[in-house]
Amino acid sequence: MRIMAVDDEILALEDFEDTCRDLGITDEIVKFNNPLDALGYVATNKVDIAFLDIEMPVIKGIELAKRIKAINPNVRVVFATSYSNYALEAFGVDAVDYVMKPYEPEDIKRAYDKALLVKDAVTGNRVFVKTFGYFDVFVDGKSVSFPSAKSKELLALLVDRNGGVVNTEQAIAVLWEGRKYDETVQSLFRKVLKSLRISLEEAGISDILVDNRNQRSIDKSKFACDYYDFLENGKNENTKYFGKYMEQYDWAKETEKQINELMKK
Repeated sequence: MRIMAVDDEILALEDFEDTCRDLGITDEIVKFNNPLDALGYVATNKVDIAFLDIEMPVIKGIELAKRIKAINPNVRVVFATSYSNYALEAFGVDAVDYVMKPYEPEDIKRAYDKALLVKDAVTGNRVFVKTFGYFDVFVDGKSVSFPSAKSKELLALLVDRNGGVVNTEQAIAVLWEGRKYDETVQSLFRKVLKSLRISLEEAGISDILVDNRNQRSIDKSKFACDYYDFLENGKNENTKYFGKYMEQYDWAKETEKQINELMKK
């Protein structure tokens, strides 16, 4: 396996490689202090995991990740930065993890392990729904694109409900918390639902959505999911949980709390 590290600070790159070796990570590591050189390398070489600094001249890390993903969608991205406000934007480009500088060895180990687990889970299933960490959907190893953030959140809500039915009013109460249930917000919901249907159809997985007039659910038999695997098999050596569940959604905190309690048993 090959790891690529990109940082405009040469000392940071050397420290990263030393940390990996101290942790016993023996994979090939290629280092670049120029993002353009890194892009050229990805275009002609296989890269499995990319550790990217965010604040770099010429190309910022988030833009670099988008370009890398355009070349090879299967690269697992980990961001490293001193700026915590980048966290949510970072995960908007399908990042596996996010470590704050100055990082500790255990931060790198956690991110590396998560990248390995996500890679194994994704490649082992045609359709894989990842809920541990940030919510994402993969088909044939490639992340599904959702032009509408709310449509992706609606799918996440249905997955969280574990096959249970969610009606329009319940979905709106979660997706637009505090909004009055009127024709305006119902119109917004219809647009979100249409966008979700289009995204799933384009990905070839429209059959995971069960849509019955005013009620929606998901067909659990159509995909693999880390959360469902945990519920079925409990905590074991293969559990891919790192303390966070659907991290980008506040409403998921209740389920996260329940998982954390189960992990203690």
